Amino acid sequence: MAGAGPEETLLGAHVDQNTILVISENKTDHLILSDCIERATPERFLLATPDAQMRPLEALMDPQIDAVIMAHGPETEYLLRLARKNEAVVPIIILLDEVDDDLISQLREHGAQDYLIRGQLQDVLIHRILDYCIQLKAAKQTIQQLSICDSLTGALNRSGFRAHLERAMTRSERYSFNTALLYINIDQFANINDHYGENDGDQLIQTLSRRLINKMRNTDSIARLGGDEFAVVLEDVSSVENVQSIAEKMLQSLSSPLLLSEQQVSVDASIGGAIFPDDAGELSDLINAAKSAMQQAKAVEGNKYIRYSEQITFNEAGTSSLAGELRMAIRKNQFELHYQPRVDLNTGQLLGLEALLRWNHPERGLLCPGEFLVAVEDMGLMKTIGYQVIQHACNALIWLKDQGLSEVDVAVNISFSQMQDERFVGIVKDIIGRGNANPERLEFELTETTILKSPEAIKTCMDELRSLGISFSLDDFGTGFSQLSHLTELPISALKIDACFVNEVPHNEQQVAVCTMIIEMAHRMGMLVVAEGAETFEQIEFLREHNCHQVQGFYYSPAIPLQQLPRFVREQRFKRHERVMS
Repeated sequence: MAGAGPEETLLGAHVDQNTILVISENKTDHLILSDCIERATPERFLLATPDAQMRPLEALMDPQIDAVIMAHGPETEYLLRLARKNEAVVPIIILLDEVDDDLISQLREHGAQDYLIRGQLQDVLIHRILDYCIQLKAAKQTIQQLSICDSLTGALNRSGFRAHLERAMTRSERYSFNTALLYINIDQFANINDHYGENDGDQLIQTLSRRLINKMRNTDSIARLGGDEFAVVLEDVSSVENVQSIAEKMLQSLSSPLLLSEQQVSVDASIGGAIFPDDAGELSDLINAAKSAMQQAKAVEGNKYIRYSEQITFNEAGTSSLAGELRMAIRKNQFELHYQPRVDLNTGQLLGLEALLRWNHPERGLLCPGEFLVAVEDMGLMKTIGYQVIQHACNALIWLKDQGLSEVDVAVNISFSQMQDERFVGIVKDIIGRGNANPERLEFELTETTILKSPEAIKTCMDELRSLGISFSLDDFGTGFSQLSHLTELPISALKIDACFVNEVPHNEQQVAVCTMIIEMAHRMGMLVVAEGAETFEQIEFLREHNCHQVQGFYYSPAIPLQQLPRFVREQRFKRHERVMS
């Protein structure tokens, strides 16, 4: 609305006049349209000053202009394209000599909202078109505001935040200044909700949001990213010390007591900071850096600000912090499986998949088992995660069947802690039964170390699972097995040659000897033999010449999400076809 200052808008004052700009070199257009606009009842339109049309692009970008009537001319399409490029929101109505459907359609494509015809300039029509265009503009702005703002606090939401941060980073590059991102988390906010209720929790968030805004400069912006998380973008910061000073003032303000249900309450907060471009050069990297620093601050009791540093690792807070993260990962089902294809060496056909665990960490991204599995075992969480893995694998079998890949096996690594659980067989049976997965396509991989810990108990468990249809393979074969007699006593149907015996064949004579021995042993015992870790054509050719049945490794594919598997199958079919044709 024209003429409304910030104070009037906040007080809810009603402004009943909209500013209309007429752009035309024809004085008659101005006289006719001016008279028509001034005759509106009630008096709701105000003509912009004549000099505004001397700078048309600036006028189109002027927030005080509520609508534009522009006479069609040689520069009309150029101005419309410029207005769209600069994201002008003012409605533009084109004044034409006559109705030309093709021209009107073309002008609409360039951003014109409506049109008027010179010989048909009636008061009612012009007033109606102006009212409609202005109301439509207001509705669009309201919708846009709702789409980028948090309904509780009025701060930017996650979508608005990312768009604003991206623009701030662009300005930083253009004008060579630094932009800082502060990631703020309210400590123990869940306790407030539990103790006082959600209404008081909302009141607390609104109060803290206002306090943050009071400590910000005019060029800064705030976003609410989640229940108790905020982000503040600080543009054109002069120094690291300047950012720290702002963050410390925010912490001091946030920790001041407030009343909830007539009780005085204080909260602590944790703030992580990252500076563009010093700490990160990409938007996602900057967000991750600030969030990682916030996690570090959260590990320290009391209000704390920490700036991101590459030297600070996520686990520096200690085991208790990692334990909490892992337990949260289990509750939120953050673990997922990627699948490495097992390929028939003679045909190139996909015959099996090894399910490999990944932790989809909300801050650090996709983590491989080496980064967390030891901690999982130490904390006694392997059984719980293991059951989730089996559930995912059974879901994968059902999905594969739907994709026409019902002959593909899915292999899952099983730990000793799982095998010694007296409920293991019953839970596995329940998982298979609930999902209606085919157990004959489910394979459990055991290591030699697992078997040697308790051969008799392991055998009993394996026999029970084998009766369900599940098959077993011996993983990492050759790295620690001391009693080959177990191969004849246990229901093992496949041997997997460890990658350490494959990575230098055919050039390493010792590895060649071990590989050929394992392959021959498997053949003599009627077992399937699978080589792991094959990465080169020479390794593939060696294994094929020595009659290894299947292979997995980067030569064919790394572990991939299940959804990428149909593409892998198509590529393999194409390669097989090419080989046959050649």
